[in-house]
Amino acid sequence: MYRIQFLLLLFCLFLGTACSNKFFYNQLDWLIPWYVDDYVDLTLVQKENLDKQVEMLLQWHRGEELSHYIAILNHIEKDVTEYVTVETVKNWSDAVLISAERVQVNILPLAIELGEELTEEQMAEFVKNLWDRQAELEEEYLSRSNEEYIKDNYESLTDNLGKYVGRLSDAQKERLNKAANTMQRFDHVWLEDRRSWLEKLEGLMKREQGWQQATIDAFALRGKQQPKRFKQYLSYNTTIIHQSIADVINQLSDKQRGKLLVEIAEIKNDFRVIIASAE
Repeated sequence: MYRIQFLLLLFCLFLGTACSNKFFYNQLDWLIPWYVDDYVDLTLVQKENLDKQVEMLLQWHRGEELSHYIAILNHIEKDVTEYVTVETVKNWSDAVLISAERVQVNILPLAIELGEELTEEQMAEFVKNLWDRQAELEEEYLSRSNEEYIKDNYESLTDNLGKYVGRLSDAQKERLNKAANTMQRFDHVWLEDRRSWLEKLEGLMKREQGWQQATIDAFALRGKQQPKRFKQYLSYNTTIIHQSIADVINQLSDKQRGKLLVEIAEIKNDFRVIIASAE
C-alpha cells in the first residue's frame, strides 16, 4: 500500500523511478510515516506504533536486502566494461524486481497492522484520498497529447541516463528518441489497472472477517491477474527500453563509462556504510 521508492540505481536508470542515496535512505524512518500521513490523519499512538514498525522494516532491509543490491551492482559494474546485450539489461531489471517483491512481502504486515488500528472514519478518509490521487493521476497523464507522451518518455530516459554517464552524444540521444517514439502508449492501460486494483482494495478495506489474509492473497495474485493487454504493453515497452539502454551503454565513451563506474562505486559504498551502521 505504500510507495517506497528507495530500491537502487536501477530504478533510476532503467525503470524511471525516484533516485536513492544514503541521505534519502537514512530519512525513511520519518519519510514513510509522512507519506502515510498524506492519506490519513493518524493519532499520536498510531504514529508511534507506525514508527516502531517502520524501524523494524528498515532493520530487516539494512540487515538482509542491501547486500543483494550490492551484488546486483557488482554484476553491472562488471557487465558495463564489456559488450552489453538486451538479455544482460533484462537480468539486471529482473534482479531488481525480485528485490522489490521481497520488500512488498515485508511491508504487508506493517500495512495490515496499521489497517487494523484505523477507525472507520480514518479508513473512509484513507479510501477517499486514494481515489483523489487516482483522479489526479488520470487528469495529469491522460490529458497529454501523444507528442507530449513521447517527449516525457524521452526526457525520462535521457535525464536518468545522463545523471550517471554525463552528457549524452547526439547518437545516444537519437537512439533514446527512437525508443521513446517506438513505445506503445501505456498510461491509460496502467491507470485502468490501477483503478481496478483500487476497487479491489476498497472492498478489502471494509475489513470483513478474514480481510487480513485476503489482502495478502490479493497482493500475491495481483501480477497474475493483471489484464492481458497490460502485460503485453508492459512487455513490449520494457523490451524496447532494455534494448535502447544496451545500445547506449555500448556507445559509451571512455569518459562516460568512467563516470558510470564511479557512480556505481559510490552507491555501493553508501550501501556498505548503511549496513555497517546497522551492525
